[in-house]
Amino acid sequence: MVKKTLVLLLIAVCAFAANSVATTGVPYTTHPQPPAEYEFYWDDGIMSSGWIWYTGGNYWGVQFDEVKTGGDDAAGVVSYGAVSYPNWPDGTFQGANIHTFSDLGGYPGSDLGYEFLQFTTGGSFEWIDTGVGLTDAVFYIAFQQVGNYPSADSIGVDSVAGTHNWTGYQGSWSPTTIFGDFMLRCYWDEDYIPGVAETSWGAVKALY
Repeated sequence: MVKKTLVLLLIAVCAFAANSVATTGVPYTTHPQPPAEYEFYWDDGIMSSGWIWYTGGNYWGVQFDEVKTGGDDAAGVVSYGAVSYPNWPDGTFQGANIHTFSDLGGYPGSDLGYEFLQFTTGGSFEWIDTGVGLTDAVFYIAFQQVGNYPSADSIGVDSVAGTHNWTGYQGSWSPTTIFGDFMLRCYWDEDYIPGVAETSWGAVKALY
């Protein structure tokens, strides 16, 4: 049993190394910040590489904890931002599903919702609006790969060792520090009300 576990671990590490894509830093753009919303992130904004799973459906994730939320457990996520490596393996982007997960004993728990983010350029943050209510001061944002290597879009990574990174492989989640920060961000709204959207003229609610 011990030998088998070590072999699987070695294979996983080798698979990670084989998927790395090196690049020079690429400038990033930010999403406009509305009042009462805060941009949560750990990355430094400069992509240094991209990572991709051999098979689709797996996750790259980041945890946002009380350092970001201040212990507020009644807020919401209102938009997702992510970076994909440009022109990998060509100029056609497959997109990714960006999820919010609850916290369950220090691990990602329930899937609270997701949006499909269609990348168009790569190398900089691209955004999609969402509306996900939170009931805990710790939550996770995760990039779910669409498609298989090599045609799937990769997650952008900075050069600084990440301290809040998670991988989700075949339903199993693990914290990891062998990568730079995964370039996943979100906007967190401390005054979030489910079903109500903020606009330039105030709060509106879709009646359907």
